[in-house]
This record gives sequence, C-alpha cells and structure tokens, in this order.
Amino acid sequence: MIINHNIAALNTHRQLSANTANTNKNIEKLSSGLRINRAGDDAAGLAISEKMRGQIRGLDQASRNAQDGISLIQTAEGALNETHSILQRMREISNQSANGTNTDSDRQALQDEMNQLTSEINRIGNTTEFNTQKLLNGGIGSSESSKMTKAASASFEVATTATNYNAFAVADIADAADAKITVDGRTFNLQSVFEQEWASDYKASGGAGDIDDFINELKNVTSGGVKLSDVVNIDKNAAGDLKITAKSEGANSKISIDAGTGTDADAVANMFSVDSAANLNTTGSGDGVVIGTPATIERAGLQAANDLSSDVTLAANSTFEIKVGTESAVKIDLGPDAKTYDIDNTDDNVANAARADLVKDLNAALQKAGLDGKVTASLSADNEIQFISETGKDLELTDGTGTPLTGIGFATADLTAVKNVEQVVGAGAQGTGFSTKFQIGANTGQSMSLNINDVRSAALGITGNAGQAGFTKENSVTNGTNDIKAEAALNISTREDASKAIDVLDKATSLVSSERAKLGAVQNRLEHTINNLGTASENLTAAESRIRDVDMAKEMMEQTKNNILAQAAQAMLAQANQQPQGVLQLLR
Repeated sequence: MIINHNIAALNTHRQLSANTANTNKNIEKLSSGLRINRAGDDAAGLAISEKMRGQIRGLDQASRNAQDGISLIQTAEGALNETHSILQRMREISNQSANGTNTDSDRQALQDEMNQLTSEINRIGNTTEFNTQKLLNGGIGSSESSKMTKAASASFEVATTATNYNAFAVADIADAADAKITVDGRTFNLQSVFEQEWASDYKASGGAGDIDDFINELKNVTSGGVKLSDVVNIDKNAAGDLKITAKSEGANSKISIDAGTGTDADAVANMFSVDSAANLNTTGSGDGVVIGTPATIERAGLQAANDLSSDVTLAANSTFEIKVGTESAVKIDLGPDAKTYDIDNTDDNVANAARADLVKDLNAALQKAGLDGKVTASLSADNEIQFISETGKDLELTDGTGTPLTGIGFATADLTAVKNVEQVVGAGAQGTGFSTKFQIGANTGQSMSLNINDVRSAALGITGNAGQAGFTKENSVTNGTNDIKAEAALNISTREDASKAIDVLDKATSLVSSERAKLGAVQNRLEHTINNLGTASENLTAAESRIRDVDMAKEMMEQTKNNILAQAAQAMLAQANQQPQGVLQLLR
C-alpha cells in the first residue's frame, strides 16, 4: 500500500473534471442555442458558416435593394403618368383649336394653356426625385459633378501661325460673308471682322499683320448683345497662334467653327481649323468630361455631302461596305424591298419624321451586320446623313471592291469620306446615356442597369426654337422652376398648326408610353428577383443552421448523461479518498 499517490483518486478526479467540462459545454450550447460558440468547437464549420452568413445577409440586402428599386421606379412611373395626362390634355386642346368654329381669341386662350402645360412637363422632368436623385432629366445615376466637366479650361489652338496667317489676301477674306463661330448654340458672324480696314495689312505676298488687332476685333463680335469674349477667352500663345479657351471652370464650351462658303473658304478653314487631336490642349484640373479626361474629341467618320432636301430612296438589294479602322470590311445589306422616304421640306413635321425613319432603318441594317456599338447612323444639325464611329476609329465606305462609294440609292445625299470631323467637348459639356445600377445579388457583378430617357419637353419634341415652323414665334415655355421663358411651345394659334401639333403630340405620347412600359417591365423583373432572392436566402439559412445551430433535444440528452457521470465521479472520488485511511489500521 502507498500513501504518497492515491492513483484511484487521481483517476476519478480526472474523470470528474472531464465530465464537468462536458457538462459546462452542454449548458453553454443549450443556453446559446448554437453548436459552435467559438472556433474551437468546430474550426472548419465556423469558416463555412461565416461565409454562408455573409451570403445570407447579402441576399437579404439585395432583396431590400430590389424593393428600393421598385420604389424608385414607381416614383418615376407615377410622374410619367401625370405627363401622360398632360399630353392627352394638350392633344385635346390641339384638336379643339383645329376646329374651324374657333376665333383667334379662342385659340389664344388654348395657346396659353398649351404654354403652361408644356412648362409643367418641364417641371416634372426637372424636379422628380428619389432620395435626391433626379429621375426624368436623362441623368439618372449620375451626380452633377459626373454629368458636367470641372476642367478649368478646354482649349484648342487654331492654325494661325505666321506663315499661313499671311498666306491669303484681304480680297479673299472679305468674300467669306458667312464664316462664323458657334458657342453653345449662340452664333457669332465673323463678316464684320474680315471687312475691317486694318485687314488690308495682310498681303498674300507675306506682309506682316498685327494678330492683336484681329484678336481685339474678334473679341468684340456680338450676337444678341453678347460679346464673343463674354463666353470664351480669345488670346494667342507664345508662338503667336490664336487660342480659344473655355471661359471658366464648369462653363459651357462646345465650340464649332464654320469656314463659310466664300471664295476664301479654304483659307479661312486653314485659319480656323482643328485638324487633329494634337491641336486640342487642356489646362487645369477637375473631374473630367463625361467620362475620363478634362476634354475629349468625338470623331465622325462619314458624312453626306448634301442635306436631305427631297425624296430619298433605298434601292432594292443595295449593299455597301463599312470598314472600321484596320478591321475587315463589313457588308451592309439594305434588303430586297425598295423604300422611299418622303422628305417634304415644305412640312417640317413630315420631313423630320421621314428623316428619323431613314436613320432608324440604316441603324437596323448596321446592327444586323454586327456593327452595333461601333458605327451609328444619325442626322447632323444640317439634316445631313452621317455615320459616327463610336470607337473613334476612321471609317471607310466602299462599294465592296475598294472603290469609294458616292451613293447608295440616295437621290441627293451622296456620301463622301470626311475624316477627322471632330467635335470638341469642353468644360461644362452635358453627358448623356446615364444609367443607375441596382445591386440585386450578394456578390460583385450581380447587378442590373436602369436608364430613364429625358422626358422633358425638348426631348419629347414638343418645344423648339422661337419662330421655328410649328412652334410659337416667341419663347413661351419655362423650365417649370422659374419664370424665364427659354423655349417655344407647339403653335396651336392657327387651325393648320393645331392640326400638325396633333401628330407631334402623338409621337410624344408614344415616347412616354415606351418609357412607362420599360419601367413596368423592370418592376416586374424586380418582383421576380425578390422572390428568387427570398428562396435562395431561405435555403442557405437552412444549410447554415445545420452547421451552426444546436440540436436541443440531443444536447439535453448529452447534458443529462454528463451531469450523471459528474455526480457519480464526485461520489467515487469521496470513496477513493478513503482508501489511504486503511494504512492507519496497521499502526494499531
């Protein structure tokens, strides 16, 4: 017998400690309801369940995001419902004004209502918001800083070096009666500059002229009481080149230069030319123009030589090829059915509709040929057909044999290659094509886009310039948030114009209907998305529960067993502690 080490007691104590520890774990699990309370309980299970928890919370948030998206859509759709009602009323009063029983004063009263209703459509488009985001102005999903450039200035230096500045005579300059500079829609005629007496200093033989005089005269050219120097900065650089820059940070600076049609057109074109991207210089800093850099150049590849001034026919089975940059030429097939577009310039509404149909059919052919996103057909401001290179690469139009094509069945609009037709987009330029994204999944990339087109009056085609055919002679429409009349409403003050306005309003109604239908389709999609997300979250939660949650009945069984064992071990420890007492019997 030994007394220094009670092995039986030590063994019983160890078993008691283990049973007590197991009982404590059972109590912890039963009190928390979790099988895994710490990493030591199940290291792999903890890692897997935490990943699942992240997915579950992501799915639940995505479901809430989709519900927020539906709320946004319903806000926009509700506003468009009111726009629809206004357009229906505008059509109604146009129909009423077209009736021969009305007097001039009757029609004026109807015109006054037309003006106010048009302004209200602008107000709806300018002020409809969801969580401070504008919905109907075409800029959904963009902040004001991303819609407008913040470059301090965007400038281009035109080719007026000493050499070519003296390369034309004053007689040639004076013939450019229609040379002009346009800044944000305001046109400045340069005839007065070219007719100044000091211009005689410029000789074809190379006589030196003072460019400072030219710049001073250029600054004082006016348009509607506004000086050219009020909207752009006009200066020269160190080399003596003429330089035109944006006036200030955030200011509009969409600048175009027309050399005119006089005998000096080439000379003036050389003087005022932006012949490559290298001539576009930018200074200052900021958020960029629309996307990317402080200033951008958009290149048009091909443009019609003449505007569409008469009927245009797409010849049956006509084909041509478009080559984008160095890519292989793509064949464009216009189909077997010849189609005539009635370009009636005596009726602007009819002509515009026909031109729009023509562009639509050309774009359909381009898309069918796989050029969607690369080449787009459109009309220029002068109603000329143009093919725009979306990627900035040069375009080449041929008949399929490499021969430049001069026509594709157009009666008057021969297409000619016009490379490096550039549009300078400078400080303050308005971006387009914005969209917002709904995060409708738990992970990156699981989103959908929504764009809502501009549904203000100008975008719907129900306002125009004062005096333009079909519109009032004076501006009569505001933006809905102030009293400044900046647009002209549809003219219904005569029976003929009122009748034409009905067609315009039908097209505007169709545009709004398309937007509402698109919004409704997206809302239906989001409702299905919510159902799908709910199912996914439910099943993933069940899987995570099997890993993380405790089986209460089973754990109670374990706790009862461990509790009994602990009590038994405690009793046996008492017995084991009595064993060494037997040694005392030997001492008696």
